Order: sequence, then structure tokens, then C-alpha cells
Amino acid sequence: MKSFYLLLVSQWLANIGDVLYIVALIALLYQQTGSALAAAGFPIAVTIGMTGSGLFFARVLSQFTLGQTLLVTQLLKTVLLGVVIWSESMLVLGLVVLIAFLDGFARPVQASFIPRLTTNRQQANSLVQGSNQFIQLAMWPLGTMVVASFSSALALTIALMLFILSTLVTFHFVRSLDRDVTVEDGESDISLKDSLAFVRTAPFARLITVFVTFESFVSTLWISALLLVYLERHLHIDTGWWGTMNASFLVSMILASAYLYRAKRNSSLAVSSILSVGAALLFGVTSHIAFALIALAVQGYATQLRIIQTNTVLQETTPASQLPYVYSVQQTAYTLAFSIGSLTFGLLADGLPIAIVYLIGAGLTVPLVWLGRHIDLTDDVVQSAR
Repeated sequence: MKSFYLLLVSQWLANIGDVLYIVALIALLYQQTGSALAAAGFPIAVTIGMTGSGLFFARVLSQFTLGQTLLVTQLLKTVLLGVVIWSESMLVLGLVVLIAFLDGFARPVQASFIPRLTTNRQQANSLVQGSNQFIQLAMWPLGTMVVASFSSALALTIALMLFILSTLVTFHFVRSLDRDVTVEDGESDISLKDSLAFVRTAPFARLITVFVTFESFVSTLWISALLLVYLERHLHIDTGWWGTMNASFLVSMILASAYLYRAKRNSSLAVSSILSVGAALLFGVTSHIAFALIALAVQGYATQLRIIQTNTVLQETTPASQLPYVYSVQQTAYTLAFSIGSLTFGLLADGLPIAIVYLIGAGLTVPLVWLGRHIDLTDDVVQSAR
């Protein structure tokens, strides 16, 4: 367990640094260019980088161990952030693409280490996901305060220091491993095509990947930008409630992690998907902020249950040597689906009443119930056979 907690701490430091540098760069780009489009280009840059890493992930992992990949990518992220601090605004987005590209390696590797480091995968996934959401909840307002009260340069310097600490902890983590092997004999040259082939031919991996990808698409219904439109056009109340709505979502995700951390059995993907359908319906028909907050809390809770459950089931049913490649395919599919979903729901929100958009989203969430039920039944069979 010592190795697991070293991995956890290294990722905590990296995630805190990520939020700080994102907040600082968004503010810095806007200050330097005076263009909202330049600041809005930041998430696009991140998406491009994360998607691009999936194209090379399998090839890199077939040549290096998980630990080596995690350490090198974190070290390179640290170097790149140092370059960002000294760069002109025109170069920043390109460097952000590269940092996101490296993040695309780190996240699947971290998830792939969990079944190697602990036997209680549900508890480990709950701790990882819950702590990630807590960092998001705490650091976005804190990062904004640092930038507003001091400067973007200070926030970037703190982020760089956190990246350096994360690199050092990752180094100790790699040294603590008894065995750091990804590729088994005879599997020394795996490509993206091979990864896709495994996902297609492994029933559980294929089913969960389809579930995660489709969920990524419908989850864009709950992005902050649409919540702001909902406040202004549907509830017609002060946009100061925007932060409260986002907090409601994140706090409920943390509570779901706490529940599964102590739970003795898996949650049902079908039930959590039904909750999401109900949350979208309530969000679409209500005209009161209290019910909107309840709907957001239900959606956040159900979303976190699914994230933890799909990770746990995948880790329990996929060979450890194949797991990183499955995660890399999932991450690429997830990022692309999220981009398409953001564009789709954004266009719908421009042309339709926002309440109608959420009712459409409720209908689009229904297939998750069927997919979740199928995964639940298959998982029950696997558990009974053990």
C-alpha cells in the first residue's frame, strides 16, 4: 500500500498544479491579448493534446514500463511549464497542447497501476476519484483568488514548484515498486491498431468503452457554460448562483466516493443511469433554483458512481498487461465524444430554449440505462463464477 499512497500523493500534487496553471494561463492570455477567443482556445488546446496522446500511447507503452512512462511524462510536464512561464503569449497554447499530450499518458497509467498495487479496487478508485473532485472543488476558487489577489506569474510559479514535487514523489514511487512491468513476453510491439483490436474482441472491454464514450457525450449537458445559460435564460436569477451550482455537483461527487469507499458491494450502473435521466428531466421542468440544485446533486452523485464502477469492473475483468491500452483507447474516445457533445449541446442551446435542451438530454441518457443493465448482469455472472 505504500506504493499506492506514493502514487496518490504524486498525482494530487500534479492535479493541484494543473488547476493553478490552467487558471493562471486563461487569465494571462486574456490580459495579454484582450481576446475572449484566445482564452476560450485553452480548452481546445487541452482537447487536442489529450486526443493526440492516444495515437502514440500504445507504441510508447510497448517500449517502456508503466513507472518509466509516468516519471518521464511528469518530468517533461515540469520542463514544459517552466518554458511556458518564459514564453510569449503566441507560444503558450502550443505548449499547453504538449502538456495535455503528456497528461494523456499519465492518467491511463495511474488507473492501470491500481489493480497492481491494491486488492480493494473499489476502495482505491473511490479514493482516487473523490480526491480528484475535492481538488477541483477547492483549487478553482483558490487559484482564482491567487490570480486576482496577486498575479498569474505567482500562480504559475507555485504550479511549477508543485510539478517539481510531483516529479520527486513519482521518482520515489517508481523506486518503491517491487515489479514495474507492462509488456509480457511476445507483446513487445503493440500499436494503436492492436489496442483497438483488443477492445473490439474483448466483450467486457468493448461494452464498457461504449458505455464510457456515450456517457462522455451526454455528460456535456452539465458543463459549466450550459449551466450559466440555464441560469440566465431559464431561471432568470443572479449569475452568482453559478458557483453554487458547480459546487453542488462536485460535492455530490465527493459524497458518492465516500459512500463507495465504505460500501461492501458494487453499485448498479443501470440504477445510477436512471438517476441521471431523472435529474435531467427535473432540471428541464423546474423553474426554482432549489430543485435545480437537487437535480445537480443527483446527477453529480450518479456520475461519480458510474466513474468508479466502470473503472472497478474494467480492472477486475481485463488482464493487467492489456489494461493500459484499453484505458488509452477509452481516453481518446472519451475526449472526442466530449468535444462532439459540447458542440452539439452548445448548438442546441443557441437554437432552442435551454429547458428543452435538458429534456432532449434526458432522452439521450436513456440508452445508458440499457448499457448499464447489460454490464451489471455480465458482472454478476463473472463474480458468481469466482
